[in-house]
Amino acid sequence: MKYVQAAKHGGSQTSVNRIVIHGTVSPCVRGGAKNVARYFQSPSAGGSAHYIVDPGEIVSCVREGTVAYHAPPNTGSVGIELCDPQNGSSARWRDDDHEAMLKLAADLVRQVAKRWDVPLRRLTVAELRSGKRGICGHVDISKAFGQTDHSDPGSGFPWGHFMALVLNEEAEPVKVVISDGVPQWPGRVLKVADPMLSGEDVKVWQAKLKARGWSIDVDGWYGPKSAAVAKGYQKATGLKPTGEVDKATWEMTWSWKPPQPEEPPQSGVVDAAN
Repeated sequence: MKYVQAAKHGGSQTSVNRIVIHGTVSPCVRGGAKNVARYFQSPSAGGSAHYIVDPGEIVSCVREGTVAYHAPPNTGSVGIELCDPQNGSSARWRDDDHEAMLKLAADLVRQVAKRWDVPLRRLTVAELRSGKRGICGHVDISKAFGQTDHSDPGSGFPWGHFMALVLNEEAEPVKVVISDGVPQWPGRVLKVADPMLSGEDVKVWQAKLKARGWSIDVDGWYGPKSAAVAKGYQKATGLKPTGEVDKATWEMTWSWKPPQPEEPPQSGVVDAAN
């Protein structure tokens, strides 16, 4: 692992309570970590981090026993920057470069956690405030302590997938069963959550709505845009507009037929029965 000393850092820290995940606001490309590390070398840099990860390597900028300036309050934490532009479709987290970076970062998180006996669990804002130990994003630190307004690693960050990588496991993929030509409800509600929900069932549902004429991306990610389409569809079909695809909404997606306009009576036609 390459080491590039950052210009800004604090004193020593003898314990670590949390591992904080960041986004660099730079491209997810090989060599990106070195570029960010060179920026941290500058006295004009806004801060520092212990590690920077890109699709090909990890660069260290501050020793773990030293306080880095990444997400105040900084003492007792290790900051890991992921090379990501922090804009664009959240589906970018599924491309090959992001996946390679996430796997490197997950391995790193496991190693750091083992060295400092940090539990491999994602912390809520409330748990951060109460002093619990674990893994979080910069956005969670911002909400918990109010010392920054940063929102990285972003609302589209795949926390579920990342934590599965950290735990060195992957959940079984959701499968959609077809019965009599109709996809059956897979047994989970599609909703915008943290992590952003994804899977085959999301893609199947999106494809059907698109076929019905709704403007929706068929990308397998259930984000805010999918929720807005779901709410519009629910209103159109008389369901409660929750923006979540439950069993009733799923089944209505395939069973609903739009009302047909009444045909006007044809002039000059006499009913023979009269």
